Amino acid sequence: MLPSPESPAQAPASPWLSVLVPAYRVEAWLPACLDSVLSQYQPGIEVLVLDDASPDASGAIAREYAARHPGGLRVLAHGQNRGLAAARNTLLAAARGDYVWFLDSDDVLLPGAIAGLAAVVRHSAPDLVMCDFALLRERPRLHHRLRRRERHTPSFRGPVDGEAAPERLAFGLLGGGQLHAWSKIARRSVWQQAPFPEGRYFEDIPTIPALVRAVRRWHHVASPWVGYRQRAGSILASDSPAKVRDLLLGLRELHAGLATPAMASARGALDAYVLRTLASAARRLRRLSGRAEPEALAPVQRLHAEVLAACFPDGGAAVLRAWRRQGAWLRAWRIGQRLGSLAQGQPAKGR
Repeated sequence: MLPSPESPAQAPASPWLSVLVPAYRVEAWLPACLDSVLSQYQPGIEVLVLDDASPDASGAIAREYAARHPGGLRVLAHGQNRGLAAARNTLLAAARGDYVWFLDSDDVLLPGAIAGLAAVVRHSAPDLVMCDFALLRERPRLHHRLRRRERHTPSFRGPVDGEAAPERLAFGLLGGGQLHAWSKIARRSVWQQAPFPEGRYFEDIPTIPALVRAVRRWHHVASPWVGYRQRAGSILASDSPAKVRDLLLGLRELHAGLATPAMASARGALDAYVLRTLASAARRLRRLSGRAEPEALAPVQRLHAEVLAACFPDGGAAVLRAWRRQGAWLRAWRIGQRLGSLAQGQPAKGR
C-alpha cells in the first residue's frame, strides 16, 4: 500500500520505492538523471546515489543534490572504485524501499514513469514490474528518427500479467532480448536473491535465472519509462577481450540456470537468445583480432568454443534448422556465418 502524501523531509521510515543510482565518471549526465527522478518525486520514495570513487565531479554533484533535497536523496560512497556490479550490490544493501529500481546514472526516467509504477503497485502489487524504454542518442541521424524502436523498444514478449509460471516469464524476457536490470523494477526481497557478480561486465545477464525463480507475480507495462542513453565512452560502447570474456561467462551461467526441465517451454527462446549472442561475441572477437594482444585474445577464443560446445553440443545446428523451417533463412545464414568464421579463423597465439 502506498503512503499518504507528505513532504520529502517527512518521508516515512519504510519507503515504498528506492531508486538506486551508481555514479562513476558521469558528471556530464548525472544532473539530467537526478532531475528526471526528483521532478517526479512522490511521498514514500528514497533516491540513493553511490559515488564509486569517481575521479570527476560526479560525487560532488550528488552531494549538492542531496543538500538541496534533504530526506529525498542520500549519497553513499566507495573508498575505491569497485565497478557497476559492486555499486549496485552496495546500493541494494542500503535500500529500504519495498520496491527497487536500478537506474544507470547516464540514463533518465521519462515523464510519468514513477506515477505509472505507483499505479501498478497500487492495483496489483506484483513482485516484478517490467517497462519498455526509448533510446537517447547524442547525435541522432535521420534513420534513427524514423525508426519506431528508437522511441519505444519493448523489453518483454509475452502476457502482460503472469503468476506462478516462471517458464512464461523466462520466455518473455528472452524473447524481448533486453536483460538489463534498469527495465525491471522488483521487490527488494526479489533482487536480494539475485546479486550481481562483482568485477565483471555484462553483470545483468547472469542474474536472470535467480530473478525468474524468485518472482511469483509479474506485470509488463508496454510504455517507455526509461530513456537509455547511447553515448561514446559508455561500458558497452567499445569492445575488449575482458568484455567479451564476461559476456561469454554470463551466457554460460544464463543457459545453465534456465536449461532445466522446469523451464522446458522456454528452451527455444533460451537457445535462440544464447546462440544469437554467441554469434555477436564471435563478431566482436573477429574485430578484436587485429587490435588486441594475442595473449589476451587466445583464452577468450577458447572460452567461446567451450561455451558454444557446452550450450550446443551440435554447434547450434538444431537452432539454425528450426529458423530455416520458420522461414528465417537470412537470420540462420548470418548467424551460421559468424559462428563459422570464428571457428575457421586462425586462433591468436601467445608470443
